[in-house]
Amino acid sequence: MKPTVDKVKAAVEYFHRSTVGPEKLQSTQLQMGMPELRPNQDRTTRWNSTLYMLTRFLESKDAIISTLAIVNAPVDALTQEEWEVVEEVCRVLEPFEQVTVEISGESYVTTSKMLLLCKGLQRIRASRQREANVATGHVTEG
Repeated sequence: MKPTVDKVKAAVEYFHRSTVGPEKLQSTQLQMGMPELRPNQDRTTRWNSTLYMLTRFLESKDAIISTLAIVNAPVDALTQEEWEVVEEVCRVLEPFEQVTVEISGESYVTTSKMLLLCKGLQRIRASRQREANVATGHVTEG
């Protein structure tokens, strides 16, 4: 997963440092009828910034692929498998983001609420694990 996230970071950095890249991305988004979304940069101090970066990258996937090809950007393009990794990482991290938002909005979080949120995360993880096992043919009994 890390090499894929690093490729996304490199592309996002290109769009933030280049003079041509952001303009071409915006133009491509307009031509494709997409919202004009600038890629979000990852912040090392906030875990969820990686989720926001990957989510925004996915939202602009087609425009990013086209723009990087047109401007011949000095970054490696993501393979289809890497785009699928990005999608899966977003699916896995989204429930954690929802719990983070829920907890952050409270000035005092009760133990019972924390237990419910943790149980919910465990159920989601177990469900995703079963889905992954079925998809890969590793179905377990029980």
